[in-house]
Amino acid sequence: MTERKHIVVVGAGIAGVSLASELSRDNDVTILEAELQPGYHSTGRSAAVFVIPFVNDVVHRLSVSSERFFVEPPKGFDRLSQPLANVLVAKTEDGDQVDAFLDMWSLRCPWLKRLTGAEIRDEVPILNKEIVCGARDERSLALDVHNIVEGHRRCLLECDGSVETLARVVEIGREADGWRIVLDNGRTVSGDVLVNAAGAWAGEIAELAGAVQVFLQPKRRTGIIVDPGVDSSTWPMVHLASGDLYFKPDATMLMVSPADETDWMPCDAQPDEWDVAVGMDRLNRSITIDIERPARTWAGLRSFVADRAPLIGFDAQVPSFFWLAGFGGFGVQTSPAYSRMAAGLINGEPLPDDLESLRELVAPDRPNLNRD
Repeated sequence: MTERKHIVVVGAGIAGVSLASELSRDNDVTILEAELQPGYHSTGRSAAVFVIPFVNDVVHRLSVSSERFFVEPPKGFDRLSQPLANVLVAKTEDGDQVDAFLDMWSLRCPWLKRLTGAEIRDEVPILNKEIVCGARDERSLALDVHNIVEGHRRCLLECDGSVETLARVVEIGREADGWRIVLDNGRTVSGDVLVNAAGAWAGEIAELAGAVQVFLQPKRRTGIIVDPGVDSSTWPMVHLASGDLYFKPDATMLMVSPADETDWMPCDAQPDEWDVAVGMDRLNRSITIDIERPARTWAGLRSFVADRAPLIGFDAQVPSFFWLAGFGGFGVQTSPAYSRMAAGLINGEPLPDDLESLRELVAPDRPNLNRD
């Protein structure tokens, strides 16, 4: 049995709620969320997909360790996913990008299949004839982010944990008996361990706590909903190999993004008109129909450190301060694995081999991170 602790988690995005639900079985857990509801920022604005051949080796391995959770949800969770094929497509000048993708991922993902342009258009008939080749990933999933977050919240509450909303942290102090966290409403919360799951605000929370400063850069990404005027419900998700556009079915509509990464500040991100126009232009230049205007637009922040792997572990300077940040665009799809990993580290328990092997690769004090 591990010693029962009072753990305070700053941030009720997917990182915060998934870890809190894991920890609540053996600890007293309080989440502090600055907004009115959990998952308001990056979590609620994600593309909501699960892709195994994604980003880099660390993200890939965390994703592999997370897949079963989404396909076979544990007790207390509703349906969390449904199949969604994922197709990388290329024009002639970008064909080498398909080769590079297959060279990088085929050994680890043997189900990947090379496609001709004609085979791609059989699946997505609006793509124009400039698309000449591609690769198909049949193990991707569409994720129900609301059910994922809500399932974790229910698990936390059933174990007598709590989520305090409209609770912005303004001061953090370290005292002999633990942490003292002051909120903007004047309340004070105490805890033995402080978890930094504050997303784009993680750098600010670290500074308040006197933790090591890691350069964590929020980047704005644009989302667009359009009406294709045809039934797109059975289409796969489509990524251009050039890396500057993707789209996927969204009920009867399409969710589109120009895959932008604009350095930004922690805030309630809003879409830029230029980014929306660029996304619409790239879409229309790739398809045979002309979509005049978006039905809806939004933007979210994806936060990265230099090597684009997450920060998971206790701070080297403040031992009871725990980092759970830097999840870029993969925070939802890797949450089952990293929440188990983080809970094990906080509880002082041995990690399974697949997660233990990642420990040094995600540690906040690993080398080659840009620091202030």
